[in-house]
Formats: sequence, C-alpha cells, structure tokens
Amino acid sequence: MITDQTVFLFTGVVLAFVGMASISSSRNLIKTVMAFQVVLLGANLALFASGLDAPLQSGLGTRLTTDSFVFLSILVGAAVEAVGLAVVVTLYRKYGTLDPSEIRKLRH
Repeated sequence: MITDQTVFLFTGVVLAFVGMASISSSRNLIKTVMAFQVVLLGANLALFASGLDAPLQSGLGTRLTTDSFVFLSILVGAAVEAVGLAVVVTLYRKYGTLDPSEIRKLRH
C-alpha cells in the first residue's frame, strides 16, 4: 500500500531531478534561478516527508524538529532567490543579455 509519506518523498525526489536537469539545460539566468528553487522545494518536500512518521512532540528526532528545519530551509531559500535575482538584474543592466555564454564572451 502506498502511503502519503511515499508519495511526498517520490514527488520531492522527482522535483529535485527535474530542477537539476533544467539547471543544466537552461540558457537563461532567470530560468536557472527558478530551476534552483524547484530543486530546493523538492528537497524541502522530501525532508518534510521524512518526518511524517515521527511522533508529534518536542525533542530531537521528532516531527516538530523536521518541520522547523523545513521552515528554516524555506526562509533561507527565499533569501537566496532574492539575492540571485538581484545579481541577474545587475548582470542584465551591465551586459544587456541573460545568456550565460554571451556574458562570458562579453567579459573578455
């Protein structure tokens, strides 16, 4: 029988792999930042799924600990995305393109 934990874990792993594939094939920096967020959300979903069978009480190795880690990871991911998009905007203003290979060519 397939449980909710199995479905969440499988979905998280699939999201992480789809995001990594998108990062490696993307030719646009904004799409790369968005794909990084997909990887991060997949990892958060897998981490959340790993704590579903833990008891709901305070202490090490419980569901509250896992949920706290997921919440902290979401906050850090939002901050990383904001900084990444700020860097992308700065690069676009400086070079006029979002293609990483073109930016490398223009830099030299």
